[in-house]
Amino acid sequence: MKGLKGPLLKRKLQFSRTVRLYCSFVTKELLLSNPRYRFWEEFIVPLELESPTQISLVDEASGEKEDVVVTLLPAGHCPGSVMFLFEGCHGNVLYTGDFRFSVGDASRIEHLHSGSRVKDIHSVYLDSTFYDPRFYQIPTREVCLNGISELIRNWICQSSYHVVWLNCKAAYGYEYLFTNLGEEFNTQIHVNNLDMFKKMPEILSYVTTDRRTQIHACRHPKDEEFFHGNRLPCGCSAVDGSPLRIISIKPSTMWFGERTKKTNVIIKTGGSSFRACFSFHSSYSEIKDFLSYLRPVNIYPSVIPIGRTLTEVTQM
Repeated sequence: MKGLKGPLLKRKLQFSRTVRLYCSFVTKELLLSNPRYRFWEEFIVPLELESPTQISLVDEASGEKEDVVVTLLPAGHCPGSVMFLFEGCHGNVLYTGDFRFSVGDASRIEHLHSGSRVKDIHSVYLDSTFYDPRFYQIPTREVCLNGISELIRNWICQSSYHVVWLNCKAAYGYEYLFTNLGEEFNTQIHVNNLDMFKKMPEILSYVTTDRRTQIHACRHPKDEEFFHGNRLPCGCSAVDGSPLRIISIKPSTMWFGERTKKTNVIIKTGGSSFRACFSFHSSYSEIKDFLSYLRPVNIYPSVIPIGRTLTEVTQM
């Protein structure tokens, strides 16, 4: 989360009567679970998913007011992530934020439709992270999960000292893996702390701070993470002192997109290191399907893929 505790924004909040942060209820809980963002509490307005809400926008300089209808749509990126659909007198605007849709998902979202037809969308502010032919097709999360599950199963079945470290680069977004792997292996995933999961009971039951489990997603402190290779952050010995047999699995997308040949969803990159294809963002073909279904008048990419220009992205 960047920019949410910047001094300019804090000053804006102090001197404005109208600035608010609209988000999902899950995002609110995640944000306020971090002490650095507690100052947001009086400015947050959580909205229900898929529930159109009228909001009055007031120009603080002129006092002019405009009403818009805002609808939060699930974005499939991480817990709490949403797309914002704005409907007002100047047309409809869809802000996707980070999102992961499969082909055909847009056709199943009720609030993108008016009766049997697609709503007229004037502008889309688009998550264009992988809007690049190099990422034409990214395997679905289900396919990637199956590959990760098979690798884990073949490893941890050998003994209780065989453990797996999910080398996750971010604090959020891997909950899909945690819940499904926890269900698959009837276990809990070891994490550093439970604070951010306490308001998410559907996830909380699948994570633990007990390091005796065989599947780990604990993380190195930031100043150490580049120096220890595959060393398990919580230690390389079992509670009884026996050495652990560790493999690491690093969920990645960019790495797979940079391969010149099509590969499996799991690639061995070292003696005990693996890369697993796993994406939080839609592929090029999924974005193409999304845009061809909505047919917006304007498309504004929020990200310029590495090696591309704004002109190239807008002309794809």
